[in-house]
Amino acid sequence: MEQYKLHILSVYLKKWSYTENKLTLNYSFCIDENYLRKHRDLKFAKATNMVNEILAQAIKDSKYSNGNNEKGFQSKLVNEGEVRKKLNDFFLKISKEFNQNKKSHGKSRMISSRSVDFYYNDTEYELLEDGIKFYVHLNRGLNKMNGDLWSNAISDLKQALKFEPDNVLVNKHLALAYNKLGQFSDAIIPLKIYVDSEHSAESLNTLAIAYINLEEFNRADVIYKQIADEFDDKATALFGRAQIAYKQGNDYLKYLDEINKSTPSKLVDKLKNNWEYRLANEELQTSWNASTASRYLGFERPFDLTKKAFNREIPCYFNADKGTIHFVKEEIDCWIVLRNRYNLDGSKYKVFANRLTPEERGIKRKKKQSAKIAS
Repeated sequence: MEQYKLHILSVYLKKWSYTENKLTLNYSFCIDENYLRKHRDLKFAKATNMVNEILAQAIKDSKYSNGNNEKGFQSKLVNEGEVRKKLNDFFLKISKEFNQNKKSHGKSRMISSRSVDFYYNDTEYELLEDGIKFYVHLNRGLNKMNGDLWSNAISDLKQALKFEPDNVLVNKHLALAYNKLGQFSDAIIPLKIYVDSEHSAESLNTLAIAYINLEEFNRADVIYKQIADEFDDKATALFGRAQIAYKQGNDYLKYLDEINKSTPSKLVDKLKNNWEYRLANEELQTSWNASTASRYLGFERPFDLTKKAFNREIPCYFNADKGTIHFVKEEIDCWIVLRNRYNLDGSKYKVFANRLTPEERGIKRKKKQSAKIAS
């Protein structure tokens, strides 16, 4: 009977609970050309007991890695002795930090022993087959994305592509990482590979969003028409076309209203999580500082507005180098319209244009022309 090689790639501490005396682990492994990411809750116990429990769970999960519970399926844990040793050291460190933090009632929130990667050792890595090296880099890339380390994630995902250039999962997440860093043009090629391999409304929408970010609106619009024609997902197509219309300063509400007629809850979710307020055309933008924007919205102090801005509750632009923040009137107006029209948070908002100076309202004073006296 054939034995499949089970490679444990990493174990990551997601969280722990003082009251329940337990921890939640994310772990990943590959077996027989299958890659899986799982999580498991463990009660704090002796390190050796936790090692046994997590490895037993991984072996059990591997039986279902191809979607079937194969009768007589057997897996062989690669480098079992070394894996157990590293896991044991990992759990010892976690337990020590957990107990220290528990005694201090959680005042020390830092967790230094966050994860263990089983192939960071160059010697162990070099002994792997290329197919396993691919999974090592894919896994590292996804772990770093989970930690918002987007540049580092790109580095590992590009390493994975050296082994499998057309892998759908790698290209999909590589494009996502590029998008997070604002490198939209770099995202196009991996997104096209993703679309060609997995032709779906989701993959097409991701490509269309990249084109919107590049301000290639015609290409994005063609894709949304394609989504409407080929897939039963009119809401995605309408939402995308609304985004395009808004960014160009055109009527976007007609598309959102159409979604609202059939699936209002879906519209609310999309507006809360996916709407992009950034306008494309600078000629449509009226830039304000926090003082002007706060008076326009009825706040007593600019601080009350900037607090909402830093919590990402209202569209703004923050310059980290200069330590300054500014707002765009037209984007604030859109923010208000969407909340009032579709009841996004149960509140009604209004503006106070009368609190602004004529110059802030865009009203230019006419200069008095002196009459010329003919000599």
